[in-house]
Amino acid sequence: MKKKQGNYGDFSQNDQAKAPKNSAEEAIIIVAIIAVATVILGLVAASIFTTQQMYIIRPLLAAGAVFIIFSYFLRLQVRANLFGEIGFIYLALALAYTVFPAIKFLMIDFNFPLDFDGLNFAVLLPQPAELGTHFWRHVLFISGVAVGFLAVRGGPLPLRPFNEKSACRYGRIIAIMIAIMGCCVCALTLLSASVTTYIEHYIRFDNLSWPLRRFASLCLIFKSGGYFVLLALMFSQYRKYKMLIFIVVPVVCAFEIVYSLGSRIVAFTILLAFFGFYHFRVTPISLKKGIVFLIALAFIFSGIGIIRAANYRLENALHEVIKDKKIQASEFEAVYCTGFHLYVERAQGTLPPRDWKMFFYEFTAVIPFIDHAKHNPQYWYAWNYFPEAVVPPTTMGAIADSAIWGGEFDLLVRSLINGAIFALLTRWFLRRRKKWWALTIYIYCYATCILALKYSVLFQLTLLVRVLLPTLLLTEVLFRLQKTPAFLKKTCTTEPVA
Repeated sequence: MKKKQGNYGDFSQNDQAKAPKNSAEEAIIIVAIIAVATVILGLVAASIFTTQQMYIIRPLLAAGAVFIIFSYFLRLQVRANLFGEIGFIYLALALAYTVFPAIKFLMIDFNFPLDFDGLNFAVLLPQPAELGTHFWRHVLFISGVAVGFLAVRGGPLPLRPFNEKSACRYGRIIAIMIAIMGCCVCALTLLSASVTTYIEHYIRFDNLSWPLRRFASLCLIFKSGGYFVLLALMFSQYRKYKMLIFIVVPVVCAFEIVYSLGSRIVAFTILLAFFGFYHFRVTPISLKKGIVFLIALAFIFSGIGIIRAANYRLENALHEVIKDKKIQASEFEAVYCTGFHLYVERAQGTLPPRDWKMFFYEFTAVIPFIDHAKHNPQYWYAWNYFPEAVVPPTTMGAIADSAIWGGEFDLLVRSLINGAIFALLTRWFLRRRKKWWALTIYIYCYATCILALKYSVLFQLTLLVRVLLPTLLLTEVLFRLQKTPAFLKKTCTTEPVA
């Protein structure tokens, strides 16, 4: 007799996800051990590092401890593999955007070169105590997201077998989606102005008339959203499309990096979506493998950033890193530097005037074809501090946004809301996970959660409404237009598609 296999996506049935039997007392002991270990590490570090360096190391240890405690309680609470949890991935990224800047600051011993971030960070003459204070704000944000997520996430939901209709018709839709995306790429290539630098990539369609810009926007929407729909449909029949998946993913990532002259965010989200779909559709990814994957991504994309900064010349990049040992800000300092600057301005009472409509920007941004720059905090920051910039040269994020409005209390509220929203999304998805479109929405948010960290708490709402929703509607129209001959219903494979 063959051993019955669990349905794809029911990762809570995996042997690695057996319900832990830890009592409340054991949980308290575990937390106490982590807290004591953190204190001991802090005491040991104090005997090795200078007083100035300890301003950075203490919040660094605290952030790590919070993340470990969060992971422990999440595993205890959901009784499932953590790599599929958007809250876990998001906090892992938030931790990376805290740890990597801290390590870099320690490596250069606070001697920031004037071109450290290519902007104004070194001009602020940041002192170790000030830097440490801002790292504690990162700890506050991580803690708030952790509490908000755990409070709303709840325990494991009742399992439902996947009984979705046969996926025999997906082949035609996959072919049509590939054709549509190919046409979009060709149209964007023809409409694009000549681009020679990374910054010019963001204004390549500004020379077009209004109708053509709108058409280019539609092409970008169906291309970007199409990536996720295409992966969702192919993973629905993984055995059949396995080879195609492993061709499409690297090709798309390479194309997006080359097309954008070094922008890494689209390739990053595609890779994260690939692992997300693999986790739910094929087999759960273990925590160790997931962490190794995230660390590898961090180094790969940091390397791409170094090459981009060296004018796309590998030899120049290697010369700067190996021979000159030049250390500059990278992607991981983007969130920290902007937030630090705005909190310095807040403390000095020199923040520029803010329009109250900026506070509601995330809700108005979902409306297409209107001017979104006027009340965008990112443009507000660029216009006031970098008026000569062609496009905003920095990101913002919840930490920077809190400096504009309510300070640390504002940051705590934003972080709690951030965690609660991701928990609600997870619960919503688990109740509907047998639907391919529900998995697509969840994986889209899962793969793009880094944008909530870099831009704003509700930034993904804009992406869902303006990018993914139109693509899902287009796909649904294709399904309805497609007419499968009656005889195919008998011969169609009934492979489970989760």
